[in-house]
Amino acid sequence: MPMHIDFYFDPICPWCWITSRWLLDVQEHRDLEVTWRPFSLFVKNDKQPGDRGYDRYLGTHRALRVVEAVRERLGDGPIEALYTELGRRIHHDRERPLDFVAALAAEGLDAEFLAAADDDAWDDAIARSMKDALAVAGEDVGVPLLVFPNDQGFFGPVMSPAPVGEAAAEMFDHIAALASYECFWELKRDRQSSPEFGPRP
Repeated sequence: MPMHIDFYFDPICPWCWITSRWLLDVQEHRDLEVTWRPFSLFVKNDKQPGDRGYDRYLGTHRALRVVEAVRERLGDGPIEALYTELGRRIHHDRERPLDFVAALAAEGLDAEFLAAADDDAWDDAIARSMKDALAVAGEDVGVPLLVFPNDQGFFGPVMSPAPVGEAAAEMFDHIAALASYECFWELKRDRQSSPEFGPRP
């Protein structure tokens, strides 16, 4: 039986992007099933017009609306690939503003999903997902965020560059082991480097 992980993401976060690529690498070495779930930093950080990065945060919040519209119609299956396409455009290609139509087309998804970007009815699905994450990991978190089968979750891991191959899998084993201890809360140190993405997927 595969281990099931919920991975909460906002496409805007470079650290989340690195962790997501690491998790895909882990899947090559461990029997792991991942559900990719939305977590809006636009909402969590209460971004307001005039705030630094407002337009970019709003842009990826709109992207999460599209993600949820795709999920409702087609299930979880396309979400990993759609997030990958969004991430490569945001973090590797520095595409601003994000071309939703091209991103959908690249994954063979209908351009009609674009209508969800400006439909705040999808915010309810995003809010429910965030509520689930925060119920596990607490309010003082963002993304990346992992939730394990025993409903133990962590903000992180935050890394740069991410280990690859068996080293990636070994790191996951250690994190999963920590998640098995209900008494474990936190490890942290200051980041000493900028995000290093590795090759464009």
